[in-house]
Amino acid sequence: MNSSTTSYQQTGYFSKLIIDYLNGDEKLSSFYNLPFNIESFVQLIDQRKSMPINREALVESLQTQYQGVAISELTKENMLKLSSENTFTVTTGHQLNLFTGPLYFIYKIISAINLAKSLKNNYPEFDFVPVYWMATEDHDFEEINHFNVFGKKVELPKTQQGAVGKMKLAGIQDVLNQLNEILGNRPQTEEILKLFSSFYSEEKTFTEATRAFVNHLFGKHGLVIIDGDDTVLKKQMIGEFKSELTLQQNAKIINETSAKLEALGYKSQITPRDINLFYLQNNSRERIVFEDGKYQVLNTSISFTEQEILAKLETYPERFSPNVALRPMYQEKILPNLAYIGGGGELAYWLQLKEMFKSNYISFPILVLRNSALIIDEGSKKRLDKIGVSVMQLFGDTDLFINQFLKEGADVVLDLKNEENEIALIFNEMITKAEKIDATLKPMISAELQKTLKTIQNIEGRLIKAEKQKEEVTINQIKNIKEKLFPKSSLQERQENLVLLFLLIGFDAIDLLIAELNPLEQEFKLIEI
Repeated sequence: MNSSTTSYQQTGYFSKLIIDYLNGDEKLSSFYNLPFNIESFVQLIDQRKSMPINREALVESLQTQYQGVAISELTKENMLKLSSENTFTVTTGHQLNLFTGPLYFIYKIISAINLAKSLKNNYPEFDFVPVYWMATEDHDFEEINHFNVFGKKVELPKTQQGAVGKMKLAGIQDVLNQLNEILGNRPQTEEILKLFSSFYSEEKTFTEATRAFVNHLFGKHGLVIIDGDDTVLKKQMIGEFKSELTLQQNAKIINETSAKLEALGYKSQITPRDINLFYLQNNSRERIVFEDGKYQVLNTSISFTEQEILAKLETYPERFSPNVALRPMYQEKILPNLAYIGGGGELAYWLQLKEMFKSNYISFPILVLRNSALIIDEGSKKRLDKIGVSVMQLFGDTDLFINQFLKEGADVVLDLKNEENEIALIFNEMITKAEKIDATLKPMISAELQKTLKTIQNIEGRLIKAEKQKEEVTINQIKNIKEKLFPKSSLQERQENLVLLFLLIGFDAIDLLIAELNPLEQEFKLIEI
């Protein structure tokens, strides 16, 4: 296994906002608490000490949630350490994607594990626990019910409503059959199917299966998995939920921050609601709105007066579910957290939230871009070397690269830019002469210049087309490798599943990637197998 890195900017797949954040652009400094570097964490530890959490409730909830799960000794130790004021967390969160979904799910958790290790090495007097927050209350089933293998979609049909965490895995055997058909008679097929089927079965919920499977993959590294859909934990948020219902100030604060980001030329990632809460009941998760002097639960007949809804909140806090704007604050209220590890889109919306945290007297974490990687199989690398193409050249537009590749490799110069410049020079000389005689001739000569340049461009296009026909085999090889490494012209980590790691690296892929990926590097990783 050989690896190298390149800058995120060089890949062309990351937004200007994220590149500016990584580069420490001064104009973004007011949108976060502390910059991401190892020295910032000791400052945040001091800040967090003035904002204590209910550690007893946290540990109690975790122990309840892990009942029936084969927990590793290191995870058990980490859970118990959370009782101590000297223990802090680094957290990542994600939806309950089927069989973990896209590869970046795996990279997120590896980033959390490795950041916790680095912090312990730098600050041995403290303990640091990597945490995966399961987004069990999401209701967007279509985002989690599938995964891709070799560009083929494997999908679980929808048969239930409400929060996805409570949904049973009805139809999971069909998913396993689909995967079996795609994998065929590969030597790893049987073991892959056995692994998935041992954690995903019809009688289990998405929450149960995801917790057990992710614990199997990462438990020995001390990962702690938390489910926010928990009565004991939500009791800690009653005050914030009450303010959300009655004051409705958070949306205003977020919108003010969003306007400042947009004034700097960035795009807002989320748009808050007046009330950023859902109501959970009877397998439904619907938005709460305030209309006509009452709190209405959309798409239901449920409504409350202010007194009634606050009484419900006190009695049944588990029925109130924060949306994407409020969930981060819930996370930071119940965890002794120092860092949130996410993708570019996630960090972009966290940058909209700092002032909301401040107004609610909740600590704002250090924002860490998760590791990103491209796994390059041996066959693809050999073919690229034979053609004389580097992996980095494949990051850009395929057609533009192929045209450039043909121009550089052709026996005859295909680029007619020099000819265009010479023609333009001749026509400009004619314009200069004509203006001395009759200035009205200039538009006619300029129009002829444009026609001539268009003709030259057409000739160049035909030369490239002819060269493409001549180099058809090589071009097809480039296109096939590009599609393999960048499915649908996207990053591999956004399309392919954990299955790819098992096939290319083996069933110890997680351990090998933990050794390779370092979130402190803040660079894109290229890994040759």
